Amino acid sequence: MIPLHISTAKDTDEWNAIVDQNPYSVLYHRYELCASSPNDFPLIIEEGGQCFLLPLKITKLFKAFTLATTPVHYYTSLLPDVEALDLTPRVLEGLVTFLRKIGVFYLSTCAPTFFSKDYAAILTSWFRKHGATIQVFYAQMIQIRGKTFEEIWKRFKRRSREEIRKAEREGVEVIKIDNVEGIEKWIDDIYRCNVSALLRQGRWGGYPDSYKDVYLSELLAWKKLLKEHFNIYGAIFRGRLIAYIIVQEYNKLMKPTKAYSQTNFLRKHPNDVLVTHLVKEACERGFEWFDYGFDRVRRGEKIPSLYPGIQLWRSKFRFKEIPIPVYRLGLTRSGKIMQHVYSSREYIVTRSAYIPESIRDFLAKLYAPRRRKFSPIIYT
Repeated sequence: MIPLHISTAKDTDEWNAIVDQNPYSVLYHRYELCASSPNDFPLIIEEGGQCFLLPLKITKLFKAFTLATTPVHYYTSLLPDVEALDLTPRVLEGLVTFLRKIGVFYLSTCAPTFFSKDYAAILTSWFRKHGATIQVFYAQMIQIRGKTFEEIWKRFKRRSREEIRKAEREGVEVIKIDNVEGIEKWIDDIYRCNVSALLRQGRWGGYPDSYKDVYLSELLAWKKLLKEHFNIYGAIFRGRLIAYIIVQEYNKLMKPTKAYSQTNFLRKHPNDVLVTHLVKEACERGFEWFDYGFDRVRRGEKIPSLYPGIQLWRSKFRFKEIPIPVYRLGLTRSGKIMQHVYSSREYIVTRSAYIPESIRDFLAKLYAPRRRKFSPIIYT
């Protein structure tokens, strides 16, 4: 096989110009997010005038195994040239050859099926042919494309619609915090939401959420970095912010990434009011999908969810469960071992839902890893 031309991206504007014009792109494809740390490895793969992008992260495990991964929970996978999907298998072959040459043992990525089922089918076929482990998690989505807000609103459970109307009649409203001044103005209430939610969860504090100055600095840094793609929506009651959601808005996708609320005001259903407002805004602004995180299992399966409370809450809005295949491929003999280790770990984590929730909560307190900044979704 004649090798493709593969290079690491160096030009921010060149990379982002391709990303911004591609209908399959998500926010984490942008250069400022996929090339911001020493481990990031954004690749440009060129073939016959067509261009594919792949934002990889190269990490070491035990200083011996080199792993190449994409942030699957943000749907940041291989970004194809939409005019050349048929080149995808050849691109993947060239990619694997390249990764082996630079000493990579293992590759993990995904296919965001809500953008293109045809593209996902191509990826799945190729990875299955090469012996990859294919596992599925389920994105919790509302499809906006082709629907009015009124059509989506009618799909919400009747009781939820009544609670939302009552909350709005009693004075709960939503504001959009889309500038630095707004973040600084509301940081005290945002911090109160964080602390209240952490205490409600029985957690022993969390970084940076329970450190007001640090959290403010982080919010301002993200706003500066992502600009109009990063906004905070707050539920206001009698002049106080009682709940908020951080939202990433890009291309076809509106994606909440973090949310907290004050326990004393949960009876006002601020979380429900916020989601309703966001879905309405997504309709009005032409987004195609509203994404509210993911689950490892479908509703109604024999295996329970790791987060039954969140799963029950999401059911009020009739979120559609979109399968997102995750591909794990060992590129060497050692990489094959890692492939099975990671696949087995996911199996064990999912089955841990059988453990009583009280025991899982206790274990979570004993082992409280630092959460990744703006993790896929934490709604409380």
